[in-house]
Amino acid sequence: MESSCIKFSDLPDEILMIILKKLNNLDVLYSLQGVNQRINKFIQDRIFTNRLTFVKWLSDHFLDLICCDIIYNRFCLQILPEIHHNIRWLDLESTSMKHVLCAARYPNLHSLGLYNIHEKSLQYLLTDQNLSSCMFKKQIKTLLITIDNSRAMSDTVVNIVDDILTVFISLNDLILYESFYKNRLRLFFHNPPSPRFRSSTLRKLNIRLQCMSDCLYLLDGRFDQLQTLHVDLINLCNSKGIQNHVS
Repeated sequence: MESSCIKFSDLPDEILMIILKKLNNLDVLYSLQGVNQRINKFIQDRIFTNRLTFVKWLSDHFLDLICCDIIYNRFCLQILPEIHHNIRWLDLESTSMKHVLCAARYPNLHSLGLYNIHEKSLQYLLTDQNLSSCMFKKQIKTLLITIDNSRAMSDTVVNIVDDILTVFISLNDLILYESFYKNRLRLFFHNPPSPRFRSSTLRKLNIRLQCMSDCLYLLDGRFDQLQTLHVDLINLCNSKGIQNHVS
């Protein structure tokens, strides 16, 4: 009886699809990109490139999925520039987010997940004029952010949201969570929000608030297109002095 050996690249498309769908998209791209023209065309399909997640959940927090500079360099210098037009959603950890976002132009990118964000890391990202003037202002419709709330003071959280609303002016959905991803991020106002704390495009907001007074700030007309508000309210407190302008 003669033995036979079938190469991976010789498998029918249907078999390849079944196998590759069971693997992590980043593993597929890193391991198979450049094998041959057929495999390249196959793995660059939108099934594998529509959403790329560079983070992983470990116990109670998010970690960068890639911890090796060599792997990141290959993604940023070779892989991402070749598939940039297919990418619609990126999930990125704060330490590597700018490298990935600056690796290529993503004309169809409309959603971002940014994990383990703090005020300095966000400001570092938003000071990039190329990203802020085009991608952030014109393209991003959905933004999911997790913030290390154990280190973030309430004023810092408000500043982060201020910066987001100022730069991401086309945003439709904003989702804010603590880094361990069990609670929505707590937003607490010591004073009335700044004039920057508003959006004329936001339709959906997921957030955690200290009390009803804070909730009324979100409903006083500063988010005039808001359709869906998901709120975790910690407690009820006196809301005197807050005028609700919603008719």
